[in-house]
Amino acid sequence: MSIDQSCFDPLDDIWWRMGATLNWWDSTLGHPPAWMPDQTDARRHLARRRPLLLRALALIHEHRTATTGQLHQLDPRLPARPDSRFWLDMLAARLIDYGYPFNPDGRTACTPRTIPWMAVRLPAHTQIEPALEDMGFNPVQIAALGPGPLRGARQYDRHNLICTDLSIRARQNGWHTLGEAYGRFSMLTGDPLAGNGGPDLILQGEHARVCVELTASANMALESKFRRWDRILAHDTCAATHVVWVNAARTGSLLTTLDAYCQSRGRQHAADISQWRQTWATVDGWHPQPGNPQPADPQWCRGTLTRMAAMFGFDSLDGWNLPAGFDTGLLYD
Repeated sequence: MSIDQSCFDPLDDIWWRMGATLNWWDSTLGHPPAWMPDQTDARRHLARRRPLLLRALALIHEHRTATTGQLHQLDPRLPARPDSRFWLDMLAARLIDYGYPFNPDGRTACTPRTIPWMAVRLPAHTQIEPALEDMGFNPVQIAALGPGPLRGARQYDRHNLICTDLSIRARQNGWHTLGEAYGRFSMLTGDPLAGNGGPDLILQGEHARVCVELTASANMALESKFRRWDRILAHDTCAATHVVWVNAARTGSLLTTLDAYCQSRGRQHAADISQWRQTWATVDGWHPQPGNPQPADPQWCRGTLTRMAAMFGFDSLDGWNLPAGFDTGLLYD
């Protein structure tokens, strides 16, 4: 029996008694189960709901992993129930994988109608761009889903679901948020040599950008991550950027370590996950405010095309016969 999707808490250890990962149905392996709709019918149904499908895929790609209830909170147009026809069609179309918590007693409960909640991700072992092209999506619509290949990224599921929970809470508090797909050092700095690594979540406010690093262990690479952020924050484009290292471990000892590394770094702060997601306050008393974040440009692709056209001597796009569906809007906002 499914729980109330709005009541799901990724910090509740009841879901992680057998580890920090979920039990996944891989869309590229095996035969479809009996409860799954026919793939051809599913793709035909989804083609009639193209804007909603694009929105769902953009949010899933951005946040890596999310439950259907979390996606509903990010966009109320998306259904919360895992057994809704929309999610079943996406599964049948092989556009997403679905995961559910392991049951320690060994009993099988693995359909969207019987699992307590359902997480979704892009397929882990294949890219969905060819499937979207077969369904009639144009290149701009596919590009609007976000940077990087459209496939599942490797990461602990508990980690991803906590980040999605933080994204929801931050949006409810007035922030604009960008998931891990947009958390790239090269995009934050404007320097392609800065690399593709980056924060787990970005909170964009009117005057400040907060990069969240969710951390559950202090391994040998932790100090090097702090030093890398020292180099990133030195860029002019990051003058208003702060980093918050959030302790997501089940004990408080890691928070002490994170705070020690932050002591000599003015724009790096430590926080405990329970306190951070309730008050947005860090150990050192820093309490960022969202203000009134500037909305992004919904005609982002026209701006890019205008700059490209200018290289060839065109003053504007006036008179250009742009295809239908060129303006996708802000799928990630």
